[in-house]
Amino acid sequence: MKAGNTVILRNAKIDMFKGSMRLAVDKWGRIEVTEPANFVVKEDNNLSLVEYELVNVVDEVEAGMNTND
Repeated sequence: MKAGNTVILRNAKIDMFKGSMRLAVDKWGRIEVTEPANFVVKEDNNLSLVEYELVNVVDEVEAGMNTND
């Protein structure tokens, strides 16, 4: 695969790793080079540059339910 190629990702997902996103293809997944696609990359919206914090949604929902308003 070369820079500028268009690819098809099958059985791929984003994993969180040390606060950043990492693209992962599972053992049944495939990365295939395909015909060029016509699109514009939104370089000003690079979500890989954002550091994320994993939170347990269940704990936050339960905490909200236990407040006495």
